[in-house]
Amino acid sequence: MPLRLRLTVLLLSLLAIALIATGAAVTAQVRSYMTARQDAELRAASTHLVDGAIANHATEQRAFAYVPTNTYAVELQTTNGKEYSLMTDPGNNSSPGDLPSIPSLTSTDPRVVSGRIFTVASQGSGNSWHVVAGTGSDDGVTYVYAVAVSMDHTDEVIEHLELVMFLVGMIALVACAVLGWYAVRRALRPLHEIEDTAKKIAGGDLTQRVPSPGAQDEIGSLSKSLNVMLARIEDSFAVRRASEERMRQFVADASHELRTPLATVRGYAELFRQGAVSRPEDVRSALGRIEDEATRMAEMVDDLLLLTRLERRHKDNIEKPHAPVDLTVLAADAVQDAKAIDHSRDVRLRGLTGAVEPTMVLGDDAGLRQVVTNLVANAISYTPNGTPIEVTVGARNGTAELRVVDHGDGVPAELRRRIFERFYRADASRNSERGGSGLGLAIVTAIVQAHKGQVEVQDTPGGGATFVATMPAMPAPAGTPDDSADETVSAERTGSPQA
Repeated sequence: MPLRLRLTVLLLSLLAIALIATGAAVTAQVRSYMTARQDAELRAASTHLVDGAIANHATEQRAFAYVPTNTYAVELQTTNGKEYSLMTDPGNNSSPGDLPSIPSLTSTDPRVVSGRIFTVASQGSGNSWHVVAGTGSDDGVTYVYAVAVSMDHTDEVIEHLELVMFLVGMIALVACAVLGWYAVRRALRPLHEIEDTAKKIAGGDLTQRVPSPGAQDEIGSLSKSLNVMLARIEDSFAVRRASEERMRQFVADASHELRTPLATVRGYAELFRQGAVSRPEDVRSALGRIEDEATRMAEMVDDLLLLTRLERRHKDNIEKPHAPVDLTVLAADAVQDAKAIDHSRDVRLRGLTGAVEPTMVLGDDAGLRQVVTNLVANAISYTPNGTPIEVTVGARNGTAELRVVDHGDGVPAELRRRIFERFYRADASRNSERGGSGLGLAIVTAIVQAHKGQVEVQDTPGGGATFVATMPAMPAPAGTPDDSADETVSAERTGSPQA
């Protein structure tokens, strides 16, 4: 059974119970009132009979004149066995068969002695009568009188009242059924809208939202809660789709990156198997190429494993034990390494606020060293030979900052987010020549995020790209840095004067 019909039936059932209870109570009260009123008139009639007829020695027929003419039946029973009955009913002209069936009474009958009202049936029609009995005496003759009043009028009034209440109740039930059906339908309309929205969502449209009824009631609260839940579900599916897309892209990129070295290894192996490489120097060259490509694949796999570990720690909120690390020392080492690799470049170390000073952070020394190394290597890979590079390090406002500034072609605005993705290369041809895997900046991002920091790329004034890595700093130690750090920083500053 639909909810709308169940609610309407429940409403009508409650209304019917209320109408029946009200009708029963009203009928009982009216019957009680009218019965009490007629009983009072009955006692008054018996008093008239005693005080008037019997006390004044009225004749038998005149005695009945003292009884009010309002459908009363009077019976006198004497001790000498005579009975006199009369029904005074000037308006209705009742037949003798309508007289009450009054039993023989004696002066010692409890009903006569107590004077209580009792009920008897009619002689013919079966209607009920209320009777009151009493005694009187005159000239040594004892009279037992019984005065009865018919309950027909009360019964007719009650029957008419019941009929009226039944008709009114039926009209009320029909009206409430129509109005209740409309009201329930209107009240449940938001639930039907929720049902329609749920069907659309089940069909795959996660952008659907439940219309808000605007009322501050349970349905309005339900709509708001469902919309919040739907938004979270949509976000979850969007994240899932993005994750699946990244996974597919990752598999495709990894396959593409591994295909070239594998093809190279297989090609040289085929040449060797077919005897095309026979001279010792050719064999050494082929084995060298195979070794180089194998090394490249091993480095790529190591980088992928490192990224996987970093992302798993970040997802599971697992922190690697950290210790105080001086970013200035790491930057100085990276500058020295860059100079040793490429003598054509002017690579300098600068202080963020002027002088080069210790920049302490709480972190993983090996991971942060890889951050600096990868950023400097990226600057070398993507700028022409001889292009100067500045590495700026320092702390301000509780934040440690590492900047690697180059003066190359820069990074277009539309690519600044993608360059931190796995296997993405802004210049695939030249990066392939340098042997990069396209994972360096992705590793930088993962390590910096593991240190509760962030990394971004900005434009260098005058042209070029500036990679900025920031993370929480810790106060510098009270003493001076260790001797090796001082010597490294001092040597760097001496070898490369400030511009």
